[in-house]
Amino acid sequence: MEYIRRGMKFRRIKSDKSIETAQVLSVVLDGLSISHVRYEINLERPNKIATFRDGPRILALSAFTKTYRERVPN
Repeated sequence: MEYIRRGMKFRRIKSDKSIETAQVLSVVLDGLSISHVRYEINLERPNKIATFRDGPRILALSAFTKTYRERVPN
């Protein structure tokens, strides 16, 4: 996956057809030099008007790229 940076958006479609979009807030190294992505999510559910926003959250870069594979154009 290409270099991930602040402001980029990625999404995944969950089994219940909800769409989870993650917006990258930052990419940081921890004390062991492991890259982590800090992000917020926006969750849209089918047939629901309201959306749900949560964050910030954090995942190791490798876990983030496995979870959010589809890049969304800004």
